[in-house]
Amino acid sequence: MKPPLFTSALLMTSALCAAPALADSCAALAGLDLYGVQITNAEAQSAGTLPPDPMSAMTGGSPRPVAVGAHCLVEGKIEDREGVNGRYGITFQLRLPEDWNGRFLFQGGGGTDGFIAPATGAVPSTGSTAVPALQRGYAVVSMDSGHNGLGLDFTADQQARIDLAYAAIGKVNSAAKTLIRAYYTQLPEKSFFMGCSNGGREAMMAAERFPLEFAGVVAGNPGFHLSRAALGGVWDVQHLLPVAPEGQLHAALTQDELDTVSAEILKQCDALDGLEDGIVAAYGQCDFNAEALRGQLPDNKLDALVAVMGGAKDLNGNAVYTGWPWDPGIASAGWRAWKLGSADHPGLHETLTLPSTGAVFMTPPQTVPDTQDFGALAEAVADVGGYFDADDTYLSSFVARGGKMVIFQGAADPVFSATDITRWVEQSRADTGADFAQLFVVPGMTHCGGGPAFEDFDPLTLLENWEETGTAPEVMPAKAPSMPEREMPICAYPAYAAYTGGDVNALESYTCTQP
Repeated sequence: MKPPLFTSALLMTSALCAAPALADSCAALAGLDLYGVQITNAEAQSAGTLPPDPMSAMTGGSPRPVAVGAHCLVEGKIEDREGVNGRYGITFQLRLPEDWNGRFLFQGGGGTDGFIAPATGAVPSTGSTAVPALQRGYAVVSMDSGHNGLGLDFTADQQARIDLAYAAIGKVNSAAKTLIRAYYTQLPEKSFFMGCSNGGREAMMAAERFPLEFAGVVAGNPGFHLSRAALGGVWDVQHLLPVAPEGQLHAALTQDELDTVSAEILKQCDALDGLEDGIVAAYGQCDFNAEALRGQLPDNKLDALVAVMGGAKDLNGNAVYTGWPWDPGIASAGWRAWKLGSADHPGLHETLTLPSTGAVFMTPPQTVPDTQDFGALAEAVADVGGYFDADDTYLSSFVARGGKMVIFQGAADPVFSATDITRWVEQSRADTGADFAQLFVVPGMTHCGGGPAFEDFDPLTLLENWEETGTAPEVMPAKAPSMPEREMPICAYPAYAAYTGGDVNALESYTCTQP
């Protein structure tokens, strides 16, 4: 039997001589003998349209159909095994474009993973119309991180927890690059990682745990401090439920009440960027006085909201998870979906964050105890958080090889605090000694898109240009689906977009201003 790479090289030579041989070359990938990897499907795909990402609310993937060119679809499973309570293994999907640009993109997941999103490399903001990586010519891979299904039973399996935390990234990266070399007869010239939410955490984990493998990453609304952010969600539920009529969390704050809060934020903060337009672009510059809402909201509801926005604390008042910036996006559907929910759709903190905190981060997996001692809860999640959180701030090897990180974050994200990722960026720059990470805080945006926000942007192009020119991006041009005529720059932190005169809809009417 010929060595797999030699066989693949012969097939690729045939493909270069005759176009129909491309399908045979793709199909031949199923016969490769790769250690620990089963190729379950390898099939040539004609140009066409792929359906929307059904998990886009979790991943920030495209909620719209995606046009793709001709490519080779490869599906497989790594380390298929019998686990402690069922069958496990890391399922992946790899798409290899006919018109390859020599680059590879690893696409992150979302939630607790357990599903395969279409490997298109769509920019992970649900409002983005940027060209997906597959259409740009990238080879793109996606994965389920080592378990199948959206339930939490997998947390009983030690290896499944480790794979979800970080190990699956290395295994899928290795398998994908081996297949890329077999198909194209060369390795990628550059490798990138891009994801939002848990996929953003995975992007940061790629830079922190696999610093020699990726030239750059795009991390959107990253759950990098996931064990503590989970406690933040538990804190939210615990403080909102007591003010919820008949224990219905969605009724703890009505839409009228959230609109009132949003209006007060605009009253105090909107003009700081030079333009009263419903957008608080001067991120971090407003010292919002929540007491101005006293009398506009019932006292018990205001007290609960202030506790939520202040972040989880232990019995001595020390922060367990950071607080949140006051942004008018608090009145949007994306904020409600996580913190409160609706009569038809319970809040995601109540249905996802609360159970996953005990199942994923506590040892052994368990129900979160009913306690107000969040210091004890922080200790209870510390062991798993130690290998699950992508909060390393010393990335010397990644930076020494020229690694770059573009981070985007919604100011009104109700899951992962913009304040927390701001803290990480500042600390990582101090500890690593390089401005390798550029952070773009999007005013009004909730989780991986949504809200009254300029959520149509293209951080992958920023990363590409940065990698090619060596010049760090200072501006991310953005459009607002909710305001079709408008464009505005999103400025690299700590700068913000200040209105300097002219057409309010035009990019050139704003200047990135240092506070």
